[in-house]
Amino acid sequence: MLIVLSLLRSIATLFLFINPIQSTPLETAEYISSIDRSADSWESADFFESFGTELAVDMTRNVLYTERVTGWTEIEVGDESYEGLSSMTFDQPFKGTILHLKWGQDIPDVKEKVIVLPTTKYSYDNIDEAYTVDYAGEVLNDQEANAYLSELASAGAVGYLITPYEDDPYEMGFVFASSYMPLDGTGVDLDTAEELKDGEMIQVKPYREEIPYVEFVQQGKSEREIILMSRLDSSWHGAHYLSAVGPSTVLYHLMQVMDEEIPDYTIRYVFLNGNGDSREASDDFLERLAGQKEKVETVILLDILGTGDGPLYVRTKGMKSYPILEQSPFDQLTVRSLGSSPGDAYDEAGVPYIILSDSLEGSWHVFTEKDTLERLTKDGLTDAVDWLHAWLAD
Repeated sequence: MLIVLSLLRSIATLFLFINPIQSTPLETAEYISSIDRSADSWESADFFESFGTELAVDMTRNVLYTERVTGWTEIEVGDESYEGLSSMTFDQPFKGTILHLKWGQDIPDVKEKVIVLPTTKYSYDNIDEAYTVDYAGEVLNDQEANAYLSELASAGAVGYLITPYEDDPYEMGFVFASSYMPLDGTGVDLDTAEELKDGEMIQVKPYREEIPYVEFVQQGKSEREIILMSRLDSSWHGAHYLSAVGPSTVLYHLMQVMDEEIPDYTIRYVFLNGNGDSREASDDFLERLAGQKEKVETVILLDILGTGDGPLYVRTKGMKSYPILEQSPFDQLTVRSLGSSPGDAYDEAGVPYIILSDSLEGSWHVFTEKDTLERLTKDGLTDAVDWLHAWLAD
């Protein structure tokens, strides 16, 4: 009997995983937020590859794959290879000759050098609080270390390696660097650190892996396309309730109500994946549009949607206007300026790119303690679905 009960429990668990509760938007939001969608998580790929299989909609479902840069790195010293782990991912490899320095010491000639430094006490002591965001939007990282790394970059260094903290030699070395740091680097373990000799040539490369993301295509009366996107990923900062869970819930339920319609435009519903802002999937999708960009009426990213905090508004690059913004119901929305984002690539490619939101306040709370499931409301989610449905079905 116990074996039978265990089997039934396992089946029920599997059923819930691939069949999320979806009777209301709030239940769907709760389900999405319960899954570890960080691209580093073993759950993430399974979640994206199964996402939407339970939806009874007459749409083509495509699982797409793209590369992402991981925190892991590949290190080559002479004929030997080692693994590293970076606290801040980077895209391009770097190489140079090894030079050991101490934090804060006068900087010698470091041109074409890879600088070896120990883990700082600040980074070691603040591992749990590092990369948190205060209410002004400032990322809290190792400021003194960042300042010194910036000086090294200005002096011509090509990268850095961080060795383990002296009182904890069994951990990887790390330093909490800014995402704007003009110098790339990686942490190494003690065995690797002991092999680093001044003057030797070293090359450090980011390790890449494939990640899935999902699109649904609803054929309309014409080949002209409207593309609706949401970020579905998360990060070790959290579930991203405001910028991912809310808008993805809206997009998920919008497909359900739109399945009963025959829209004028062909609609592509895209759930993006990536390292935290879905740039990887966003860039990959833009590449897939090559040769058919002329068919795209607009790309709309759903962002911070479902709170019901205030009226809907849109952001565009430099408050640029597009034909769609002069048509109902968009002509009733305030247009605000969009800062740097993955949408920059669409704008440069000549594809109209618009961000739709319902909370100005929420844009300050992403990644902070106020980025919670409780910020999403039944009315906020439902109203967003209804607004988009009325527009697309008109």
